Amino acid sequence: MADASLTADQRQEILNAEVARYAAEGWTVSSVAGAQAVLQRKKRIGWFWNLLLTIVTAGLWLIVVIIRVVNRKIESVMITVDAYGRLSRR
Repeated sequence: MADASLTADQRQEILNAEVARYAAEGWTVSSVAGAQAVLQRKKRIGWFWNLLLTIVTAGLWLIVVIIRVVNRKIESVMITVDAYGRLSRR
């Protein structure tokens, strides 16, 4: 039975394609090492409801919005490619 594992270059190509897809969605690359990449982005804020509450409360809700914008959490995802070309995300 032949070994179906990929070369390091093939794994790197698969990883680069996946990283490019995430980058197109607004993620930034934190690190890349071998067949593993770590990507990060700031968590999004629901602008529709915050705008509506700001209008309804005559601007009082804007204080909450500013606090949420300044203290946004960071989302991280780690992408790895195994020897058979399968992607895993954590």
